[in-house]
Amino acid sequence: MNKFLLKRISSLPLGVLYSFSKPIYILAFYIIRFRRSIVENNIKNSFPDLSNEERKELIKSHYVNFIDVSLEILKSISITPEELEKHVKFENTHLLEEALSNNQTILLSLAHHCNQEWALLAMTQTLRFPLDGIFKPLHIDWLNELAIESRSKFNTTLIPAKTCVTELIKRAKQTRIIAIAADQAPRRRDEAYWTNFLNQQTPFYLGLEKIAMLFKYPVFFMELRREGRGQYIASFNELSKPPYKKISHFISEKYVHCVEKQILESPEDWLWIHKRWKKAKSVYD
Repeated sequence: MNKFLLKRISSLPLGVLYSFSKPIYILAFYIIRFRRSIVENNIKNSFPDLSNEERKELIKSHYVNFIDVSLEILKSISITPEELEKHVKFENTHLLEEALSNNQTILLSLAHHCNQEWALLAMTQTLRFPLDGIFKPLHIDWLNELAIESRSKFNTTLIPAKTCVTELIKRAKQTRIIAIAADQAPRRRDEAYWTNFLNQQTPFYLGLEKIAMLFKYPVFFMELRREGRGQYIASFNELSKPPYKKISHFISEKYVHCVEKQILESPEDWLWIHKRWKKAKSVYD
């Protein structure tokens, strides 16, 4: 029933979906106070020089954008390639096309910034190559099924993070784009790369650089910026390419730099609702 209802809502025009944004914002921000303490704490620690008023404005802007993106992701269930083309534009894709045209699979790193889901779905239409998205399954079964159905469109395949190496080996002969967002907190049992990020000691997954080194893939970063409501531009940077040194965190360092730069340019568009700094370094040691 829940899946059916969300699919029906998704079929509404995007303009109608946006009309729900303000009442949802009022409910989430003022009444339920959805993850308010997490967002407030994250932003306060990341931007200690902001005044109280500046922090309040940033927090409100974040919730407005977060709700809009959530509605856009709901629209992904029914969106068509033609609709996507109106909302996501790409710059300097020649960096990716050069490698792909030489039968070189590429590793595309990104962050939870703006609407990354629309960007990845649109990318397969623009570059005409399949895309593998490494993801963490959701805990609610029916919602996870719907998310997989929504994201596995337009020549996109989702690969669970736990089994990604095995799946990537199986598909090694197929030239494609492998997308991974590595800007969330790793689990305690995971090996982590620690660095100063947004004024805090922060752990990052090592999965990005491990996959790159294991398969000898070049690594790119996709930067997303908001040009207006539901309008995004994606551009690309090359982070690294083989040969790689066995003991080095160069890839992770470059990735963290790109993520931080993107956040500092438009902090309201990053996903602040997650408990990014929930564990101290001593817990991982």
